[in-house]
Amino acid sequence: MYWYYKYPLLIALVALLGGVGYIVWQSSKTLRAGEPEPEPVVTPADKPGVTPSADPDTSAGGALPGPVAPLPNVRDDGPVVASTDLPPLVARLLAAARSRINDGKLESGRNIALRALHAEGVAEFSPSWYEAAEIISKANTLFMNSAAPCSEKVGYTIRDGDNLTVIANRLGTTVKALQRLNPEMLSGTSSRIYPGKTLSALKADWSIRVSKSQFALQLLNGDRLFKLYRIAVGRQNRTPVGAFRVVNKVDRPDWTHPSGDVIPYGDKANVLGTHWLAIMPTGETDPNLRGFGIHGTWEPESIGTAASLGCVRMRNAEVAELYDFIPLPRDGRGTKVTIEN
Repeated sequence: MYWYYKYPLLIALVALLGGVGYIVWQSSKTLRAGEPEPEPVVTPADKPGVTPSADPDTSAGGALPGPVAPLPNVRDDGPVVASTDLPPLVARLLAAARSRINDGKLESGRNIALRALHAEGVAEFSPSWYEAAEIISKANTLFMNSAAPCSEKVGYTIRDGDNLTVIANRLGTTVKALQRLNPEMLSGTSSRIYPGKTLSALKADWSIRVSKSQFALQLLNGDRLFKLYRIAVGRQNRTPVGAFRVVNKVDRPDWTHPSGDVIPYGDKANVLGTHWLAIMPTGETDPNLRGFGIHGTWEPESIGTAASLGCVRMRNAEVAELYDFIPLPRDGRGTKVTIEN
């Protein structure tokens, strides 16, 4: 065959094969278009009302995991909360928070849980709110009772002439809080310190919020939940509502019975447990609401019920922790306590 016939035929054949291939490719695209697309990974920046974290593990570029299995129930001697029908974003945030905590990334996990706590559609005291609060509380319990670092902790270099009381007052905290935060240097009841050494302190703007109906006490740092505790409240709605302030603290308290009898610490009839934080009304709250406080109990089974004579009850170990971090009033202003129905 002559060359001027051969090459045009080859060109035509290539064009024909290319056209058939294009038609087949377009058909496969049309078929795939009818299939459901995979669910996108949603980050908090994609949702209104959720502030992205500055945490390097959770900021832009750190994709959250996809759909997760149903979350386990949370129970702490209080009502069981079932984690069903969680918003997809919240479920992913909670799963990511637990994963970070399990990997030892405590602050990262806590910060993701804080985002879940304030995510759109999460109502206070809802199941998803409790899930997030539980994660936050577990992380902060470790921060409060060890040298584990977090953004709220600051270093203080001990100076000549310092003692723990001076340092605690300077930093707006307590000696016992410093001992909890520096277990290697201040183990047990030791208060021996050396100039040049560095102590860790937790800088916080504490306040307390009590919800009677939920049997819950929130320890807040500024406007953020730091830890959630289960409590008992007064029988027959005896726990007052309003604004109060912590005015005194007593370790191993005696109890004055309503009859006027003083029952010493250690007596089985003393209902105050190991620690007492006295509160007094402030602002527009009835000034006659005196004699109330937050205290421990020898009856931990009463937590989650209306059982006291009007005070807020906590487990002994937990009221001891709260007691150690709430400072004594300074300049006449104690830690704010809000009690709500």
